[in-house]
Amino acid sequence: MKKIIRLFLASLVMLAFVQDAYSQFSQRSSTANLYVQREDQPDGGIFLPAPPDTGSVAYIDDFLQWQWGKSVRPTERGERASAESASSTSEMARIYSEALGFKISRTETPAIYNLMSRAYHTAEQASKNPKEKYMRIRPVIQFNETPSGRSDRLESLRTSGSYPSGHTTRGMATALVLAEMAPEFQDTILRRGFEYGESRIIVSAHYQSDVNAGYMCASACVAAMHSVPDFLTDMEAARAEYYKIAGQQQGKVIGYPDGRRILSKPVDTESYRYYGDVAQYFAAKADRTSERGAQAKADADFSYDALLSAFSGPLGVKMDPKTTPALAALIYESRNALLRNALDLADAEKFRKRPYIQLGDTPFAGAVDSITSSYPSAESEIGWGIALILTEIAPSKANDILKHGYQMGVSGIITGQHWATDITAARILSAAMVARLNADPKIRKLLNDAKKELQGTQVVP
Repeated sequence: MKKIIRLFLASLVMLAFVQDAYSQFSQRSSTANLYVQREDQPDGGIFLPAPPDTGSVAYIDDFLQWQWGKSVRPTERGERASAESASSTSEMARIYSEALGFKISRTETPAIYNLMSRAYHTAEQASKNPKEKYMRIRPVIQFNETPSGRSDRLESLRTSGSYPSGHTTRGMATALVLAEMAPEFQDTILRRGFEYGESRIIVSAHYQSDVNAGYMCASACVAAMHSVPDFLTDMEAARAEYYKIAGQQQGKVIGYPDGRRILSKPVDTESYRYYGDVAQYFAAKADRTSERGAQAKADADFSYDALLSAFSGPLGVKMDPKTTPALAALIYESRNALLRNALDLADAEKFRKRPYIQLGDTPFAGAVDSITSSYPSAESEIGWGIALILTEIAPSKANDILKHGYQMGVSGIITGQHWATDITAARILSAAMVARLNADPKIRKLLNDAKKELQGTQVVP
């Protein structure tokens, strides 16, 4: 009997050892294929602001968009949103196969599937830090609803944070990577990434601000991937496979992303979301007398020289054309492309008055400008775009760089030059533009030269 008991205890010890070993192996295998580990990624809990609480003016837009989502649920779009509550590599393959016009699979397109899968799982880590930091209550819980997402479970929604949206982060990161691989389909791919985020509002799993933050976490995560040789190698392999399927030669010049095809229409005075824009405008005016107001004034100058100076601090290197010519050239070319893209959308869309003009005010900073549309915010597109590009070559400085780029957009609200929804749209368009620039051999050479120059420059810790 004693022998049996000893054997039983020994088997329990062995079982515990095997389970522990399996657990460790499982954990290693689930993270070994990531381009960037969670601890090395940009942290949305640092470079993004805290989510709006129910008593803030920013929550007005969240509440209004929740009501919009609820109205859409009984429609065909609502059915699609419910189906898109599924989140997996196979779901990404299905969605983006439709956008690309051919089937993505492990067997038929191994290089593309590998790139997409690794990017998806890397992005899966990108929203975890801010989720755990804020543990924001989801709208479906806040309003005591039954989950309408087909794959959503109430207990999971109750015990995980709403901010930022993990679905949006994964979906948009996958879209950005595939848009870089196949710029001919960039608008279609990115529109699907944008809608995948909107689906989370429709099913009440997330607020609008959660989805916006997901778009930002996605673009920051993809920027960090560009610092990894494995990612660049996989991108080239996937790009070659794509062009072979498409029957085209690489190097063809493709136009910039078209915001009309990627984004929703801009908010106007007759839109229900206009109330949220107005509320945030008046709330931001309080910052004008503070130190934050002084920073907003400085951010109103987004000229080439001002950008070199502004991003030198977060980068930890003083940038100027003489001492850092490669970095300066990268900023120059990127700024011009981002500005051109913002102006193209402004020209193509219905003109939107700037807040201070619409509300009979005067601008706190910047020139009086009644002829340039408020939508989209060029300041925001340039600020976030430059931040993403610098993150690619200086990932260790990502949080400081991204925080500055994000705050440049907030400055546009404080100065009265832009509405909040103009800025959100510009940041998303900015990420699309950076994906397009990364597909350009000329920009890739500038990035490589700037990275080499930065490695030989003394970075201030």
